[in-house]
Amino acid sequence: MTGPLACRDLEVPLPDDLSRFGGKVMIRISGKVGGPPVAVLGGISGNRFVCTGTDGGGGWWPGLVGQDCAVDPRQYRIIGLDFAADPTGRAAPSTRDQAYVLGSAIEAAGIQSLHAIVGASYGGMVALSFAESFPARAERLVIISAPAEPHPAASAARELQRRIVGLGMLKGAADEALSIARGLAMLTYRTPEEFAQRFCGGLPGDDPLSASEPGLYLRARGEAFSAAMSCGRFLSLSASIDRHEIDPARIAAPNLLIGALSDQLVPPGQIQALAAALQGRTEMHLLESLYGHDMFLKESEAVGRLVQPFLEGAS
Repeated sequence: MTGPLACRDLEVPLPDDLSRFGGKVMIRISGKVGGPPVAVLGGISGNRFVCTGTDGGGGWWPGLVGQDCAVDPRQYRIIGLDFAADPTGRAAPSTRDQAYVLGSAIEAAGIQSLHAIVGASYGGMVALSFAESFPARAERLVIISAPAEPHPAASAARELQRRIVGLGMLKGAADEALSIARGLAMLTYRTPEEFAQRFCGGLPGDDPLSASEPGLYLRARGEAFSAAMSCGRFLSLSASIDRHEIDPARIAAPNLLIGALSDQLVPPGQIQALAAALQGRTEMHLLESLYGHDMFLKESEAVGRLVQPFLEGAS
């Protein structure tokens, strides 16, 4: 039977040794009062509005989080987190640092342990770090498109993006630089097959700086990103991905691993290696997807069909 529902934001001061990463974070707790607490964490552009948005509408993960979805606010207390980051972009937290931020956040909310953490991309890395650092505080893990450590090719791509943003900040073109970096990132998030289905290649004229059809799409995505993400925060969190490293042998919680066979950032071999090294009971699924790393957002209902029984099962 569904109990009373609530939604509230909570400001959480960071521990003294992490205060350089903004001094505080915000969390949002949505859903069933007293329900099993589930933390839901996404990529570096994800935020606390996973269940309900700033306007009271849906959050950023529709199809997985929401009424009649795998993570249903009528069944669970859903915790969304704004990741900690250095606003100047001069320092990067580790994913272990973010795990301590999450620990402080749930303590501030009066929660001692989590029924589950559902983490995708960067959020999956933070979830792994949390389980390694606090083995008794998460009963189960859902890890989507996240490895034990970054792939060298993915690190190389992110480093180029950060260099572009750094140069743009020096030259007074920060927003344009961040937009370009996001466009490059989109090429690693998605697949050539998707671009072939959606766009025509080539330039329409002889101007070398004119926009192609896929280029217009990347410019639009870059402009939307630069309107929502500061350069400093991007640098801090992008580098945080490349500081990620955990020892899977220290993680004993039951876990569900989900990856995309087409993922360029976290290739399926990394998911398989993580599954082989984790100590807890492991269920793994590698999905066919047109959308590569963005599979968790674009095919959230398919992901939800795997997540729902795992959340509802016994640990």
